[in-house]
Amino acid sequence: MMTTIGSIMSKNLLTVSPMASVGRASILMEQFKIGGLPVVEDGRLIGILTSRDVRRSHPNRLVADAMTKRVITVKPAASLWEARELLERHGIERLVVVEEGRPVGVVTKAQVLAELGKHEDALTGLNRAEFIQRKAVELLQQGKEITVIFFDLDDFGLIDKKLGHIFGDEVLRKVAQTMKSLMEEGVDYLCRYAGDEFAVVTTRPLEEAKKFARRVIEVLANEVWPEEVKVTASAGIAGGRRSNPRYSKREGAYSVSDLINMASLASTRAKKEGRSVVVAGQVELKEAVITMASATTFAGE
Repeated sequence: MMTTIGSIMSKNLLTVSPMASVGRASILMEQFKIGGLPVVEDGRLIGILTSRDVRRSHPNRLVADAMTKRVITVKPAASLWEARELLERHGIERLVVVEEGRPVGVVTKAQVLAELGKHEDALTGLNRAEFIQRKAVELLQQGKEITVIFFDLDDFGLIDKKLGHIFGDEVLRKVAQTMKSLMEEGVDYLCRYAGDEFAVVTTRPLEEAKKFARRVIEVLANEVWPEEVKVTASAGIAGGRRSNPRYSKREGAYSVSDLINMASLASTRAKKEGRSVVVAGQVELKEAVITMASATTFAGE
């Protein structure tokens, strides 16, 4: 089950009234070693008093006059990745967790990063497979089209057997770094799916996704690898066309599972046929439905 902010947040939330003095708030912040106090009035969040606000204000000044009114918040149901994105984008160390306008907790950057460490692949530093599932459902719920690209390294087992697992791990790390460098922020989301398999969920249209997959494969093939090994990959693609404009959370999850399965089957087919990229078609679609026992709402070509 995907970890949410609500499961790691600190529920013992220390707040301050807008009518309190900055001096009083400063004492609380120093006493409890915190860098910001949510300002709450009638149970609702109206601002936050930060260490910077305190330094800029006279101790006798009211919190209401010194506080920062724009508060970066997150919902309890938000994912760890959403929280990290907010923290990094705004350059802050904590997020107030809000539900229906009322603060219910706080989560720090340290808490988010520590928990994310449990969901990231130790070898490559990439997200694990569950990230793709979560991100794809999130994009669907935002009404966006998605395409899943499944990359499978060719004959990687031979590299392990010939040069050893330590060398093989180095190759996997370099593959991950190379692929990551080709991803466009806010468009492509990469994970190490398993072993020598990598997956991307992207908002690129199908035709553009095909070009992108070929580019990734070409860059890997042209990369200079130690011991003069050759690293090539095959890719399977599914999605890019939405036939059902509405998705519930459950329907979205089913669609994503099917797409990943279809893309994986397509990559296997590409490998068998000696092709760089194969787009999932009706054969893969039917097999996925039989295997998953669920309705697929995407179709390839």
